[in-house]
Amino acid sequence: MHLAENTSLVNPDEGLLRQRKERIREKEQWYVIYTRSRQEKNLSEKLSQAGFKTYVPLVKRVKQWSDRVKSTEQPLFNSYIFIKGVWDKQELKDYKGVVKIVSFENGPAKVSQEEIETLKSIIQHGYDVMEITDYKHLLTGCRVIIDGGPLKGKTGELLDCTGDYWFLICFDNFHNSIKVKVPSQYLKKI
Repeated sequence: MHLAENTSLVNPDEGLLRQRKERIREKEQWYVIYTRSRQEKNLSEKLSQAGFKTYVPLVKRVKQWSDRVKSTEQPLFNSYIFIKGVWDKQELKDYKGVVKIVSFENGPAKVSQEEIETLKSIIQHGYDVMEITDYKHLLTGCRVIIDGGPLKGKTGELLDCTGDYWFLICFDNFHNSIKVKVPSQYLKKI
């Protein structure tokens, strides 16, 4: 009698090791929280005080009223907070400003560390930025690569707006984009 060898069996320790590695990867991943209106900075501060790692890209905006002009810091993405390692709303149930964890393709929207670093670099270097929530109609420009400056190596679409060179960066996992004003000498057509 010949016994067939079953090669489909996996060592139980290997399965547990794979699960642990996946959990570690998920804890290192950035996710996106959708917040109540105008609660981004306040909620981010509360979550940070509770030990969560959060990021809200803030840009300076000039507001003009009839009697004064004021410079304020406002979130680049309205109602969004990036949070590291938290993809289950239950972990955030005690925070009133949390509306939901943003989903994409039947799972939580993930943002890579590279995308977070790109946002930080854009903000740190003072690029002129603007959020674009409906960017599909703008994808008619040529593909370009940035070949100098802090965004070197990034590729995207070129938008020519009133003589200024605008570079489009799409964050598809949470359906948002920003356009960044980039000096023309840094842009090369692909």
